[in-house]
Amino acid sequence: MRAVVLMLWMLAMPAWAAEWELNREGTERGEVTTYVREVSDSPVKAFKGIVEVPASMTSVLAVLTAVDTFPEWIFQCQGGERISAREEERIHVRFNGIWPVSDRDVVLANTLSQQGNGMVTLQSVNAEGVMDKQKGYVRIPALDNQFRLTPLDDGWVRVEFETFVDPGGSVPVWLANLVATQAPLKTLEGIKEQLAKPRFSNVSRADLPDLPGMDALKL
Repeated sequence: MRAVVLMLWMLAMPAWAAEWELNREGTERGEVTTYVREVSDSPVKAFKGIVEVPASMTSVLAVLTAVDTFPEWIFQCQGGERISAREEERIHVRFNGIWPVSDRDVVLANTLSQQGNGMVTLQSVNAEGVMDKQKGYVRIPALDNQFRLTPLDDGWVRVEFETFVDPGGSVPVWLANLVATQAPLKTLEGIKEQLAKPRFSNVSRADLPDLPGMDALKL
């Protein structure tokens, strides 16, 4: 219930946080720029990263939906498994804790959508009642994560990664700030590395998983 109330409050209040504050600015195209901002009544800052990549929308989507490679590019990710995909996609993701914080996990409910300008959004929020709490992990009570992919005129793709997370339990301020500054940078740099691999560098629509909403995308 706490996670649901927090999520509804976040969605209903556009001014739930302060303005974005530049944390790191890329000096050349293809470099990651990151931002943070304060969140009311939360010790954890929201974070955002932006990067433009010389890849197709299909290739970027292939990276984002390849659950088996999550540990290779998602910040502090231990692993992930797709629990369901036919009518609704649910993914169980585990994260390494950074001492003195315990490992975390979350069950994500994913949705795909597309706007008229071609921008594709992959949104993930925590899903309740899907999986019992796992031994050795603290369940993340609230998370709202979005990847927004915008096709550019020259064939590149702008990737925006924005997250608010309530990690649950007690998290030192220094560690919360470390996650907010490093997660968008390491995650987007990881995506760039994945796009350079043969598995993702030359994919077609047929290579994408059959997930809810995928058929409606115009790529």
